[in-house]
Amino acid sequence: MECGTEKYITVNGMDIRYAVRGSGYPLLLLHGFCEFLETWDFNLRPLGEHYRVYAMDLPGHGLSDKPYLDYSISFFTEFVVSFMQTLGIEHAAVTGHSFGGAISISLATRFPEKVDSLILESSFGLGRDISLLHKLCSVPVLAESSVKGAGMSTALEQRVSLEFYRPDFAAREIVGRSYSFMKMPEARRVMLNIMHNWVEADGLRLEAVMVDRLPLIQAPTMLIHCEQDNIHPLGLSRNAERLIPNARLKVFSNCGHCPHIEKAAQFNKTVIEFLKGNQH
Repeated sequence: MECGTEKYITVNGMDIRYAVRGSGYPLLLLHGFCEFLETWDFNLRPLGEHYRVYAMDLPGHGLSDKPYLDYSISFFTEFVVSFMQTLGIEHAAVTGHSFGGAISISLATRFPEKVDSLILESSFGLGRDISLLHKLCSVPVLAESSVKGAGMSTALEQRVSLEFYRPDFAAREIVGRSYSFMKMPEARRVMLNIMHNWVEADGLRLEAVMVDRLPLIQAPTMLIHCEQDNIHPLGLSRNAERLIPNARLKVFSNCGHCPHIEKAAQFNKTVIEFLKGNQH
């Protein structure tokens, strides 16, 4: 993160770290599970040349507060509404990656007046099926071992190979930063809480499955997915494209679960062109 771009704001009693770039129409970026605002390092500046872009450490992540509470989808949805209200953002375009995608779908269907355009990148919640790694993390003893000591290092290395088609220095740096955050006891507690709330042995818990909500999305929607996504199969976004009333799907090749990192230029171009076609 560039020096001087980080800020802190109090939202619902929590200190939240965020960054803002550019001016004009607001665009919110919601990161994935066990991520942080630096995951958008390749996107903030290019997108900020066209929009006023906000990224944050969601509660329980990065350097934002990590209170002891229930980290459900409803909690994160209501947090985003409060974040927007605190900063005076009446409505915005919203981009959600993976776990952030499920939050974005919840936001767009519970508070449609807040979301003018929606970008779902490799979104979580488009079906009950999840990767084997996520299923294993639903088992308490395995989840516990995955967020501490050698188990955490192994789990994060597995994340690199699962989430990236061709892992490079940037991918490993981001995973390494995630590893450093996970050394905080309170961060480990949050991750275990999220795993418990969102995942069970045979797939996602019902609250985390957004399929029934997809036809309720009113905002124009761009789905971005990659052919080599080993976390959420491409077929989930193909199905979502059929269910969302005003949706289109952009498929990237030679890319894994994180196109905003692995194919940053193509991702930024896709987002800008989509939003320009849906100006409010």
